[in-house]
Amino acid sequence: MSASRFERAVTRSAARAGAPVAVERHTATGWHSATFSGDRHELVVSAAPGAPLDRWTDGLAALDLGIPGQLLADLRVATRERSGDRVTLHLEGLTVACEVSAPGCGAAYAPG
Repeated sequence: MSASRFERAVTRSAARAGAPVAVERHTATGWHSATFSGDRHELVVSAAPGAPLDRWTDGLAALDLGIPGQLLADLRVATRERSGDRVTLHLEGLTVACEVSAPGCGAAYAPG
């Protein structure tokens, strides 16, 4: 999967929640099990603190990023650090490749 698609999906989601984030760093590592394949993501983002950011991060576990051909299996805040007027979030995520026609696989995708 293109790491940039994951980044764009995360930043779109945060912006829709009223909590725009800036990507500082992103690494994606492929993984495979006996039945699935996908990517583990480590994403570092920064944002202004506040209620919209808190609501967005509180809802990460139920988030649907809508990435075509990918199912978001997990997304969570690993660490949160505040420095002055910025918050730095270390996010960990897991995406799983799936058939685009499968229910819930990239269903909420909106180009942009």
